[in-house]
Amino acid sequence: MKMNLYYRMLLSYTPIFFVVISILIFSFFAVLNNSVQKQIVMTNEAITTKVVQAIDANLKSAERTVIKEIVANQTMKDFFSTSESKVLYDYFRISQKMDELSSILPFSNSIYVYNANSGKVLSRSGLSNLDQFGDRDFLLSAYNSAVNPNTWSDPRMYNEFVHESIGEERVVSLIKYYPYIGEKQGAIVVNIHVQALNGFIKDLVRSDTGPIELLTSKLEPFNLKRTLQDPNAAHEGTNQLFTKSEYTGWGYVSAQSDKRFSLLSLLNDFWIVVGFIAILSGLVGLTYITHRNYKPIQAIAGRIQNYSKRKSGELVKRLEKDELKYIEYAIDDLLERAGQYEQLHKDDLLIRKRQVLFDWLEGHKVWSDKSWKQEMENLQLPTQFHRLTAVIVEIDRFSQFTKTYNTRDQYLLKFVLSNVLQEIAHNDQLFVWNEWFEPQQMAVVLYLNSDQEQNQGAVCEVMKKVQAWTLSNLGFTVSVGIGSEIQYPGEITESYSVAKEHVSYKPVFGLGAMIGSWDLQSKAEGRIIPHLQLARTIAKSFRMSDGQWQFHLAQLYQELKKGRFSQTDMETITNYMMYHLHKELLEMADEVNHLLHNEYDSEFEAIANGSETLDEWRDRLGTLLSVLENKICSLRSVKNNYVLIGRVKEYIELHYADPNLSLNQISDRFGMNPRYLSKLFKEEFGEKFIDYMLRKRLEVAQQLLLNTSLPVQDIAEQVGYVHVISFHRAFKNMFGLPPGDYRKRAEGR
Repeated sequence: MKMNLYYRMLLSYTPIFFVVISILIFSFFAVLNNSVQKQIVMTNEAITTKVVQAIDANLKSAERTVIKEIVANQTMKDFFSTSESKVLYDYFRISQKMDELSSILPFSNSIYVYNANSGKVLSRSGLSNLDQFGDRDFLLSAYNSAVNPNTWSDPRMYNEFVHESIGEERVVSLIKYYPYIGEKQGAIVVNIHVQALNGFIKDLVRSDTGPIELLTSKLEPFNLKRTLQDPNAAHEGTNQLFTKSEYTGWGYVSAQSDKRFSLLSLLNDFWIVVGFIAILSGLVGLTYITHRNYKPIQAIAGRIQNYSKRKSGELVKRLEKDELKYIEYAIDDLLERAGQYEQLHKDDLLIRKRQVLFDWLEGHKVWSDKSWKQEMENLQLPTQFHRLTAVIVEIDRFSQFTKTYNTRDQYLLKFVLSNVLQEIAHNDQLFVWNEWFEPQQMAVVLYLNSDQEQNQGAVCEVMKKVQAWTLSNLGFTVSVGIGSEIQYPGEITESYSVAKEHVSYKPVFGLGAMIGSWDLQSKAEGRIIPHLQLARTIAKSFRMSDGQWQFHLAQLYQELKKGRFSQTDMETITNYMMYHLHKELLEMADEVNHLLHNEYDSEFEAIANGSETLDEWRDRLGTLLSVLENKICSLRSVKNNYVLIGRVKEYIELHYADPNLSLNQISDRFGMNPRYLSKLFKEEFGEKFIDYMLRKRLEVAQQLLLNTSLPVQDIAEQVGYVHVISFHRAFKNMFGLPPGDYRKRAEGR
């Protein structure tokens, strides 16, 4: 590339230099001289402090590493063991560990370990007795000292070999007892060469800042060949600075020659000459600085070009002579890629949010308060709230909704409804987290920050606005079930279950209803709510073809006969039963659903609207259900699968207590493919094989808990659970409480 940017920089700096720098030099030279002197002193102080911090940090790191090896390194521990069975290879392994430790410690160093029980010393040179070890005097003095040495020693002479001075050198030493806590059995000694410390200081300090001398705790120079001024004279009319390390107790002295500044002070009288010299020097310096400043740009452009060559022009598609343009294109490409990666991250974040909300509401994953807050922060969601409540928003007449709109329009309308909810809640200063978990139901969690009465009003107000906007702009209605308010995130599953329970009473309250606990209490006073569970049980029993729906209908009739009911109440109960009958038969064969929709919906409506007495209602409803049951049985018999699947169902009811009962076992028994058997079972009974078996076991367990005093462990075994923990989890998922709490609540009623 041509260096046109270099010349532009050089020419653009020159006029500024002549105008500004000349005025500053001729007008404020004396002030500048004094300022530079102060700045140099401050620089020396900063460099001395940094040198102290750097050496202390390295020595502390070495000390921590040694302590860690004493505590955690089993090989080092083996040296201090009292076992007499060590062989030469064992000492070789320990020596290797010492070499590894030495290699990770800062500065040039040597290490040896001392076993007080055996009197042995192991160093890089080998294993020797204490009386033959060259550093015996220091080791015994430090080891037998009444005060535990917790820091580095002053410089001393060190030699591994007795009566030899060839390898003698000055070191600073750190001794740590083994074990680190408890009665000492030996020690590990680390020696760092003084020469390495002095070299480290020279590498850190630039030549123009003046030398830094390292002193012992007694203020004696580390370097025996150097002499030192009185360190106490620092800052007293000279440029000599003295700093003492709180960690090692060593002193650091920095001296800066002030001859240059004295000369500048003398030249202050000849400011004109100095000004011209400064201008000439500035031109040279400007050229040098411009060239030096250009190098990073040139290096960046060169690296981009080399990268593009390696990646076949992947980063930059065009080559520009102007380096800044070239770098600009590269940055644009990088920003574009960053945007793409950010979009991918957002898409992934949406999926993660949906899964986390599902696991949270369904209770599939239990978080502590701390882990929940961490998860919310990872998902960029708020963690502060006074209370939480779950809400279910359900699209009314969903079958008609799916017929009216195609799949794409359905998704679009749900998306619009979600955004409208977010916007209305935001305007009311509430945060909501909502996802569509079911085709017709949207789960919502509201963060509330007021007292209970204000919270109820705020939630109802938001949901009323959503219902009104949906009816006005989208042309369909939604019903809302409001759950209980909870204080801790782990209780949201209970609130979610209550919300689902509330929205299931939609047939009682009508389309576009908003149902909360206060509504159910008022309906309970009207004698309807206590009997709706029987209506739901009739629909469920009818779907399972267990022959019990007639009994449940008779039971409902007897319960209703005891109370006072209006025609409206009868219509409500019948509509509620129709709603759950449609829901129960939804997953059965298409022929069954068509039969119910096309032929029997009008019959149920006639019974609901035209029955004048309770007896008439009971007779007409029982006759209609019997006819419908026979029609469904006929459809099942035509498929030649109903009898076989009926035998499978009977087998489950007889052997549910077998812990080995599974889809594969039953498939082998009846000579069918497991997947095909599961498919037929769901078509015939509208329920998966595993769900039916689980429900059967837990219903029996429920009766045993209520009617017997057997321990939970025995009940779990009687219904086919080998592990009681699995039984606890399954029971809680179905009934909302662990078995023990469920029994206590039933006994307390």
